[in-house]
Amino acid sequence: MTCLPILAILDLISWKVFLDSRCLCVSMSFPNFQFRFDKALQASGMFLRLNGGRLNYLKLLKLLYLTERECLRIDGNTITGDCFRALRNGPILSTVYNLIKGKDSQSPRWNRYIKQGTDYYVFIAEDPGTEDLYRFEKELIQKIDEEYKDAGEFDLVRLTHTFPEWKKFESRLLAPGFPNSYSITLEDILEGINKLEMIQPVLDNLYLERFYHELVRK
Repeated sequence: MTCLPILAILDLISWKVFLDSRCLCVSMSFPNFQFRFDKALQASGMFLRLNGGRLNYLKLLKLLYLTERECLRIDGNTITGDCFRALRNGPILSTVYNLIKGKDSQSPRWNRYIKQGTDYYVFIAEDPGTEDLYRFEKELIQKIDEEYKDAGEFDLVRLTHTFPEWKKFESRLLAPGFPNSYSITLEDILEGINKLEMIQPVLDNLYLERFYHELVRK
C-alpha cells in the first residue's frame, strides 16, 4: 500500500479546501484539468476513422469541442483535459491545435499517428486505438459524429459562433488591434450551457485528478 508523506496530504487537503471555496466565489480564476495526451489522440483518431480516415482539421477541432462541451454538461469532466481558446473561427482545443500544427513538444509523437497533409486535412498514419477511452466517451464521440456528419467545417464555425462562451469575446476577436485568441474557462462553458450547478462535480473531478497524480508521483 502506498503512503503519502504528511506534506503531500496537507497539500491535498488545502487543494480540496480551495476547490470547495470556489462554490462560494465563482469569479476566481477557474482551474483546469491536466491534458491527457493519449485520450486526445484516441478521440481524434476515432473521429478520423468514422470519416474514412481523413478530415478537415478545422472540422476535427470543432467536433472535439462539441464533444467536450457535451461531456462537461453530462459528466462534469472532459475527455482530453485540454484548455479551450476562442479564435476568430470559434472555440478550439488549444493543445490539440498546437499538436496538429507541429507547435507542441509532443507533436512528433502525435504525428506518428495523425499527420497533416498538404491541404487542410489530417489523416491517420497509424491507428492509435481506443483503449484509454471509456465506453461513455466512445458512445459520445459516435453520437456527435452522427449528429454533424453532413456539416462542413464552416457550418460548425457558424454554429460555435452562437455559443455564449465565444460571443463574450466576439467584438474583440473581430476588431483590429486586439489579441486574436482568448482563454475560455470551464466556468465560461458551464455558464454558456446554463449548467452552473455542475461546478461542484467539475471541482470534485479536478480534486480527484490532482489526488491521483499526487499519489502516483509520490
